[in-house]
Amino acid sequence: MTKGIVSAISYLCMLIGLGATAAYAVTFYLTIYNEIHYAEESSYDDSDVTYTLAIVECCLSCATFLIGVLAFVGNPNKRVLLVAALFFAVAVIMEGTFGIVRAWNLGLFGDAMEGTCSDVSLSGCPTTRYEAVGGHDIEFRSPSGGDCQFWLWDGMDARYTGDTACGGWGAAAQTPGCSDKIENYMDWTKASSYGWRDDPTDVAAASAGNVVTIDKVHNMKLLFELQTELQNTSSAIATPYSRQPSIAYCWYWGCSEVCQPHRFRVNRWWLISSVSLCALHLLCLAMSLVVWRRTPAEEDDPKKASLLANTFGDDRGFMVPEMGRRKRRLVQNPSGLQF
Repeated sequence: MTKGIVSAISYLCMLIGLGATAAYAVTFYLTIYNEIHYAEESSYDDSDVTYTLAIVECCLSCATFLIGVLAFVGNPNKRVLLVAALFFAVAVIMEGTFGIVRAWNLGLFGDAMEGTCSDVSLSGCPTTRYEAVGGHDIEFRSPSGGDCQFWLWDGMDARYTGDTACGGWGAAAQTPGCSDKIENYMDWTKASSYGWRDDPTDVAAASAGNVVTIDKVHNMKLLFELQTELQNTSSAIATPYSRQPSIAYCWYWGCSEVCQPHRFRVNRWWLISSVSLCALHLLCLAMSLVVWRRTPAEEDDPKKASLLANTFGDDRGFMVPEMGRRKRRLVQNPSGLQF
């Protein structure tokens, strides 16, 4: 019975290791890591937390494979089983924590929590606020950017709505400038709208045939400067940002299924993987503890006890084996000397 459980743990560990590692490797190949990050100029909010967690989980799966190959081959002793059980316990805690972090940031539980996909305040994702504050449903991406290209402030009207798209921007709303600004800076299907991007001025100069160096600028900085410009005109924004928005997490967590379909799906897959790996490691932990309890300690092993008895004697306790010069027995007073 114990051998069967040991074999089951071994096969399960190898299945987890190979299957999970391969699955994570595919998502790594299809997904760009730290897509919004830009060298030393990036801030703390540009870090790709969800991808980093996936890397840790992939390494944990590799370690599980090695545990299955090395620890559960043959008849593992009690010490090896205890170490394996401790590893599985750590894996359960880590995977459970990762699963909770993922579900929390994806907005699957909790109501309007700040800095998550459920946040509807100014610190929330534009796509979340578009549906909650603007009273719209994001349903399509084209033509004209669909529901994924819209004004960042106030009514958050989509670009395809025409003259009203830029809210209270006055006469400018009836010029190509409104549509261009939404298309260039508020296209929420592109990672560049959430963080660092090529400087539009340099790009335009390069397109005109000029030799320029294209620098990086932060899109949120540009939008904050646009807000300041509008606040100084008659087209004041009713609900302005008090500081530069920080919404890079919206892209990394894929908060909109329509606007960020790849990130949306890969984050759901990683969440399912975290929950599944937590359950599988919990199963391995339970089985390893069962085997550990059923495995006798070394001093209680009858085979080793028999070997020790044949070597050192049953009742004599520990004796130094006779070898070399110790084989010569001493004879008391061998020559009958008189003292």
